[in-house]
Amino acid sequence: MLERIKNFALYGDTDRESYHSIKDRIEDSNRFTALIFSSVATVLIFIMYLLSFRQEGFSSSRGVYIFGIIFSLVQVGVSLASKKAPVLTYVSVYMAISVFLIYGIAIATLTRPEEQTVTFMVMLIFVPLIFLDRPIRMAASLLVYIIAFIVAAKLTKTDPVLSVDVTDAIIFGALAIVSEAVVYRAKIKGYVLENKLHIMSETDQLTGLNNRNCYEWRLCTYPELYKHSICCIYIDVNGLHELNNTKGHKAGDEMLCSIADVVRNQFGSKDSYRVGGDEYVAFCLDTPLDTIEKRIEEMRSQITEQGYHVAVGFEFSSKKNTNINDLIVLAESKMYKDKSEYYKTHDRRAR
Repeated sequence: MLERIKNFALYGDTDRESYHSIKDRIEDSNRFTALIFSSVATVLIFIMYLLSFRQEGFSSSRGVYIFGIIFSLVQVGVSLASKKAPVLTYVSVYMAISVFLIYGIAIATLTRPEEQTVTFMVMLIFVPLIFLDRPIRMAASLLVYIIAFIVAAKLTKTDPVLSVDVTDAIIFGALAIVSEAVVYRAKIKGYVLENKLHIMSETDQLTGLNNRNCYEWRLCTYPELYKHSICCIYIDVNGLHELNNTKGHKAGDEMLCSIADVVRNQFGSKDSYRVGGDEYVAFCLDTPLDTIEKRIEEMRSQITEQGYHVAVGFEFSSKKNTNINDLIVLAESKMYKDKSEYYKTHDRRAR
């Protein structure tokens, strides 16, 4: 039970691993929302400031509008800076929340203490729902503003308006905390599910390597990913057909998984792919040629030690605008030559 409460308060009823898998997306969403929110707030508050010179009802709040404009402009700057300094993302989020809640408190207690509060209550319910943050942190933040409002109301308001406003602040505050937690949970679970579906769409279910879909989606990005050199390593398993026929498909699957593990260990999981039934492709970026050749030999040796064999071809390029498709074709053609040499001394699959 305590674990469930902890997961809800910290991770939106998911788990730590799932939460951290989508943390970057949460931060990107909050960063963008905070920037838009603060920019719109700056414009709206400035308009209200201008209206204060024409409408008598707004003139008493002119000082609040000036504070709101300055605070919003600072928050815009923090939002822009958070792109380069992610640690500022949540500073930006809570500044965006603060600019409206402080504005609501100021309007309710400093400029119109004789009226029943509406603005703060609306902000209290609406504003927190726009952002994503851990329920426990958001709840603590809202409690601070609720307490601040009640203290300010006691200093500036009198009954019966005071009693109504304090009661409303407690009720609407509790509603805001609960609704924010519920909405947060729904959004986080949606992000987690979407992330899992995305991973499944890009992952080979047998070996755990990137699959052909991921391979084709990422091919066009490789010219932009390297600075000095790129190498394509094309790998084809020898003997899969014979192994399936003699020992069964389970043995064949074990071989494919074992070879995938070796490929992953030598070339990393990010740039290694299973592109066909018994074919793998890996890319090495900005890696010296002699290092790549050493890794290929180590890969061959490790696979041979397990009783398997692969045909390998690779193509290295130090040109900046390398045609990736041509690089792959050359690596694949070298792989077929290597396979041909293997089958000169071994039974062919056609037998």
